[in-house]
Amino acid sequence: MDKPLKFAQRPVIAVCTLAMLGTLGFSATTAAATLSVYRSNNDHVLSFFLRGESLNNGFAAFALTITGDSFANVGSGLFLGSPRPAGQAFSYRNRALDLDPLDLDFPGIGKGWNILAPSNDSTKIQFGGGPYQHVISTAGEPRGELFLANIFVADPAVFAGLKAELALMSENKVIFTQNYAPLPLNLIPQLPEVPEPSSAALLVTAGLAAIATRRRLVQVDDNWVA
Repeated sequence: MDKPLKFAQRPVIAVCTLAMLGTLGFSATTAAATLSVYRSNNDHVLSFFLRGESLNNGFAAFALTITGDSFANVGSGLFLGSPRPAGQAFSYRNRALDLDPLDLDFPGIGKGWNILAPSNDSTKIQFGGGPYQHVISTAGEPRGELFLANIFVADPAVFAGLKAELALMSENKVIFTQNYAPLPLNLIPQLPEVPEPSSAALLVTAGLAAIATRRRLVQVDDNWVA
């Protein structure tokens, strides 16, 4: 399997408007995290992941901004109420991040994080947040990577103008930033074809949700009513 690319970090000031973080300061760090990207759907999709690496359990929130042109099938990131996994032919953020982990229809899928200031349109997907009073680690995710967002375009040439910026925060300070600059698609690894455990669970729960939407009959005396 191809290894995810690590893109060069450059010192930038990340502007974060997340109210939960308050006024942010800035702190330099030599610790490494990775904004990983994979391609799929015949190069019409790029999926962005966060690999915490040595910063696992060392940050409490993140902010991601992806900008470009002509993002297609921009959606909520949900299918029958279930979060879409990476790689589908839509543009969306990972809705499993803010899904209630106690949701009875999709048990074990959501993380219940606070996600603030989300923005989805054909030129920008932007959001950020984190768990309340907890730190973040991606070590327990498939491949050690947390799915963040998915971009679908009708023409893969559009990806030549795509840019992304990730910021990680701890104790009201930005401790890490990383930028994605456009790369030739053949240099970007393919999204692994084997469904991730979380993706398989999403498919199952989506099927269960479809079944649950059917009318249910209840027997009252000798009659069956919906």
